[in-house]
Amino acid sequence: MQFIPVTASLTPLLNTSIDTQITTTHGIIDVLKHVLTPSQIKQVLRVAAKNEAKISAISSKLMRVHAETIPTGLTMAGFDALTQEKTDSNNLEALFLALAGIASSNSKVVQNNRMYYALQCLNIARQLGKTNETIDAIVKELSTEFSSRTKSTKVETVFTIANGASVTVSGVQTKKYFVNTGSTVLTFLKLNGLLAQTITVNPGSGIAVPLQWTKIVVTNVSTTADGVFSVFIQ
Repeated sequence: MQFIPVTASLTPLLNTSIDTQITTTHGIIDVLKHVLTPSQIKQVLRVAAKNEAKISAISSKLMRVHAETIPTGLTMAGFDALTQEKTDSNNLEALFLALAGIASSNSKVVQNNRMYYALQCLNIARQLGKTNETIDAIVKELSTEFSSRTKSTKVETVFTIANGASVTVSGVQTKKYFVNTGSTVLTFLKLNGLLAQTITVNPGSGIAVPLQWTKIVVTNVSTTADGVFSVFIQ
């Protein structure tokens, strides 16, 4: 382990400034929140790369050429507006995920440096404990608490998932954490499970895999960037 020097820190003043800006942004973007009923959630179509290509083909080969195929209540201009809104939404997602990635990276560096200093402190304490019974007792207590346990040899398996894609993972160890180590929003669901039970995992966070979810379908919500996640495999 090594100490990682940084050129800037997330000071309380900077944190407050960022919080204020995020609150302001929430006030603008929250109008886009869509509160769906369980029935609506089940019926929401997943539009990955293949379906996006299908939409574009229908638009160019039918809607623009044969206006009589356009559904009642829709105009070509209205459909183009939806296409632009989709593009703008994807761009916003990419911008916000980039910000989340910066925060996640900073958190990892800060945690590294905290651990570095803590271990340095422990090393100093071991030396001082040779002549100081009180410090020696504390070092032994810490050693018993954190070093005497049997360490697990099982490690997480890392997966990369293309933008807008879904993958099925079998043999997942339940009650262990599914961790989103990438910069995109991911969802996962038990294979053939109810759509309403879909679990969303934001970048840099994780959640324990529910019991009996040994086979899961993972979806990369982003259509602009690849996702990365890790799970324990049985």
